[in-house]
Amino acid sequence: MIESSTTIQVISAGLPRTGTKSLKNALEIIYHKPCYHMFEIIFNKQSDIIKWQNLIHDSHMITTPPLLTTKTIAIYDKLKELLDGYIATTDLPTCGFYKDLMNIYPNAKVLLTIRDKYDWLHSLRKVVLPKSNDPWKLKIEEGDKVLGLNSDFYKLTEDSLKFAFQKDDLNFDDDQVLLECYDEYNRLVQETVPSDRLLVLRLGDVWEPLCKFLNVEIPNGIDYPCVNSHHQMTQLTEQLIKYKSLDAIIHMFPDLI
Repeated sequence: MIESSTTIQVISAGLPRTGTKSLKNALEIIYHKPCYHMFEIIFNKQSDIIKWQNLIHDSHMITTPPLLTTKTIAIYDKLKELLDGYIATTDLPTCGFYKDLMNIYPNAKVLLTIRDKYDWLHSLRKVVLPKSNDPWKLKIEEGDKVLGLNSDFYKLTEDSLKFAFQKDDLNFDDDQVLLECYDEYNRLVQETVPSDRLLVLRLGDVWEPLCKFLNVEIPNGIDYPCVNSHHQMTQLTEQLIKYKSLDAIIHMFPDLI
C-alpha cells in the first residue's frame, strides 16, 4: 500500500451542514495542519473531483471484507493518495468512507457531528441541495460558475450522498426520504464505531468535549469556530454573482474561504 507523508488522526463521519466547516477550522487550530473538507475541492483541488468520482464508482455498495482483496487495497491506496498531507477529514466526500478510513488509520479517532434533523434539512436546502424547482438553485449554480464549478461537481455531491446513505437511487426532492436517510446514517455510524473511538458532537458544542476526547489542550484565547452558516453561504453566493470574482470578495469571508 502507498505510504503517506502524514497520518490521519481524526475522521469525521458527520454529514454536510452539521458544523463540518467549523470542525475543520477547529482541527486545524489544534493540529496546525490541514483538514480535508469539500471546501478543499472547491477552492484548492478541483482536479480531485474526477478522482473522488472514480473512487465512489469503484467503492459503491461494497462492504469491506475481513480480509483485504486486491480491489480493496487499490481503493485504500487511492484514499491515502487523496488525503496525503492532511491530518483529518470532514464533510463530503470523505464522510461516507469513514469505515474504510478507520481500517486505513486504526489509531484515528472518529467524530460524528449532528444537529436537529429539520434544521439540517433546511440548511441543506439553502446551501447544498435545493429542490429542482427552487429558483435559488439557479442562483447557487450561477455563483458556482464563478468558482469554476460545473455539473461534475454537482454529480460528485449527489453521488457522495448516495454513497454515504448506501442508496443506488435517491429522490433528492423528497424531504421525507432525506430525513429518513439522515437518521439511519447517524444511527449506523453510532452502531458501527466502537464507543471508545467515537465522539458525537452536537452543533453548538465548544472546545471542551472535543479537546478532552482528542487528549489535547484547549486553545488559549481562541473561540471555537462558528462559520459557514446558511446565512453566510447565501451572502457568499450573492456576492459571487455581483462581483463575478472570488478575488474581489475573499476579504469579506476570511474565516470561510
